[in-house]
Amino acid sequence: MQQEKQIHGSPGITQPTIANNDANRSTNETLKWTSQAQRTSVTVKTEEPELDPIKNSCKRRRTASVNIRSSPSMPEKKTTDDSDRFIGLWRGNDVGHEAKQLLEDIEHRYPNTFQRVQIRVKTTWLTILKDLHYTIKSFMETSVDALTEEQITGFNEDFNELEGFGFDISWARKRLNMVDRLKFGKEPLQKEFMALEESLEPLKERVCGRWRQLMEAHDMWKKAQLEYDNAKDARDKKAQEMAKKFGDEFDRILKGHLGFGMLQGY
Repeated sequence: MQQEKQIHGSPGITQPTIANNDANRSTNETLKWTSQAQRTSVTVKTEEPELDPIKNSCKRRRTASVNIRSSPSMPEKKTTDDSDRFIGLWRGNDVGHEAKQLLEDIEHRYPNTFQRVQIRVKTTWLTILKDLHYTIKSFMETSVDALTEEQITGFNEDFNELEGFGFDISWARKRLNMVDRLKFGKEPLQKEFMALEESLEPLKERVCGRWRQLMEAHDMWKKAQLEYDNAKDARDKKAQEMAKKFGDEFDRILKGHLGFGMLQGY
């Protein structure tokens, strides 16, 4: 209180005191503004920047996709390509559905085909398996009637290449060799067989001729038998008329004596 009185009572001291108070207020306001600016700066730094609308849309779609896949009510479905690839897999190689079926049939019917082969999941083995499928498919579907010796040579060369990779193609080669020997006259037994086969044709014609003659004779016999039966029936009817008119013994009388049956001993 004493100090205030002195200040108010002393004109020379009043102005500096007010100036000091203004300076203190200005300093306090500056410190207050600086503190608020710092807090605002910290707040701005911690805020996430606004996302681009297109990128944000893509992010939402990805998030929604993840949520859908993770939902137990909507299980993830395999694509058609994945399903087809799984269907065409054979020993890890995507050979295709048709080739897979053929390779499985070979493995079931001729298991020794793959016994010495260690098939790996590599591009090289995929090519080899496709060549195996193509060669065996062509072999199975070739007509024997249209088969040529050049085709047989080609198949033998293909079999040699496949056997070089370790495949056992003896079951197909055996059939090919059999057809080669029999179709193109390389087997003596086949020549004898064909000679006998050719000799059957004229004998067959002769048998057919005799059969035709037999059928014609049979028809002639049936006609003659019918004529005989008709004549016999007519004779029997006429005999009944004569027996009725001249008696039952008329035929024996005509073939014997006049006194047939008239006296004892005649």
